Amino acid sequence: MTVRLVDPTLAPSHGDQMPTARPASLDGAVLGLVNNGKARGREILQRVADNIAANHGIRGTILVTKPDSSFSARPEDVEMLAADATAIIAAIGD
Repeated sequence: MTVRLVDPTLAPSHGDQMPTARPASLDGAVLGLVNNGKARGREILQRVADNIAANHGIRGTILVTKPDSSFSARPEDVEMLAADATAIIAAIGD
């Protein structure tokens, strides 16, 4: 399997890459939470997820923790998020 990383601040470098459409609603959604491995990242994500759950009725969350902020998420974590998460939130904590 090949995983291609895309910088969301830049225009796609390949014509075949388009951003994924945003979900119409988060009601019943599964949120993917990506902790970059820095201190307090997990706590930040949990507070955001709790707030979204209180306001939008999400079904659950999937937490992925990267070993370090300078590393990409593991390929198996990327696959799991792509298959099971409705929307993904990444946190930088310190």
